[in-house]
Amino acid sequence: MSDQLGEIMKNTLTAIESGKEEIFLIAEASRSESQRLTNEFSQLKSEMIEIIAKVEYQEKVDRQLRQKLMEVSRAHQKHTENDMIMAYAEAKDAQVNLQLLRAHEVQLRKRRDDIERSLRQMHATIERAQNLITHVSMAISLLQGGIEEALQTQNYEQRVEMGLRVIRAQEEERRRVAREIHDGPAQTLANIVLRLEIAEKLLEVDPSRVKAELKDLKNLVRSNLRDIRRIIFDLRPMALDDLGIVPAISKYLDNFQENYGINCKLRIEGREKRLLPSMEVALFRLVQEGMTNVAKHAHSTDVEISLIYQEDWTIARIRDNGKGFEVNSAMIAPGEHFGLVGMRERVEMFSGHLSIRSNLGKGTTIELSIPSSQEGGTTT
Repeated sequence: MSDQLGEIMKNTLTAIESGKEEIFLIAEASRSESQRLTNEFSQLKSEMIEIIAKVEYQEKVDRQLRQKLMEVSRAHQKHTENDMIMAYAEAKDAQVNLQLLRAHEVQLRKRRDDIERSLRQMHATIERAQNLITHVSMAISLLQGGIEEALQTQNYEQRVEMGLRVIRAQEEERRRVAREIHDGPAQTLANIVLRLEIAEKLLEVDPSRVKAELKDLKNLVRSNLRDIRRIIFDLRPMALDDLGIVPAISKYLDNFQENYGINCKLRIEGREKRLLPSMEVALFRLVQEGMTNVAKHAHSTDVEISLIYQEDWTIARIRDNGKGFEVNSAMIAPGEHFGLVGMRERVEMFSGHLSIRSNLGKGTTIELSIPSSQEGGTTT
């Protein structure tokens, strides 16, 4: 019986993983089509600006030639028959050209509206595919964890809920990284390939311009390298493993201040000590999430981060001078403050506490506490 159940689970996992791959392919095809439509839309906007200018100019020409035709018709005694024929022909040609330009403008506007609709559909498809991948990944992780073992656990519901939270956090992090790579390094690399092709063609027609093109490419590569290093740091700061939570947060705040122009101050209270690696990662992620909320929503100029070491607890406090918000409504209906709910879930996974104090126009203070399970000795 157990062999049959194992075979059923194995076949189920294979089918689900195959389905996940199909969803991924659909998402990638949608992304490619979305990028193609975006490029076409950009080109279309340029064409529309040009055609609108041509229509406006042709309207002026049409008015002028119709006015000229009226004047010739009124003063026909002063003009020859040939003058009247020429004036009529010019006015007629101007009218025809104007109608053609207007028809072209209508076609461009229709195509623009079609592309906008298609882009909305593509974005919705990509979003649905990403959500499906998240749910499928959660199902795969739970199945791989072993149903039989889970059923034998006394606190089965709590373990499942905890597992779902962990998996959900992992999937959200993967989506964030994928989005950052797609919008940053991936786009830059595509641009680099295009610029290299241009440089290759320039070698044949104008070698003198290749040097300037290569200089621009070098700057692009350096910028891309910075983006990749930042993504790697966000994934797992090396300073966190080597030196501990304080240097890692300090470096993160330096980058944050440079990227967002928000003044950051780090304060340490109590005797600094190393925590269990999992808790240091959790603490870093919580501070990172809190600072992301500050950057996105607070509209603040200054942020103070405090790390407070107590005998049994480690506390992180983030205080900004931003616009503030209604805490109760934000936690009941998260909306743009959805990250706060994720912070609360992450804190609860470590049996910690989260408190949020905020007043409209007076800033926000987020304080989170997790048990201080130490890894070893203290740091100096």
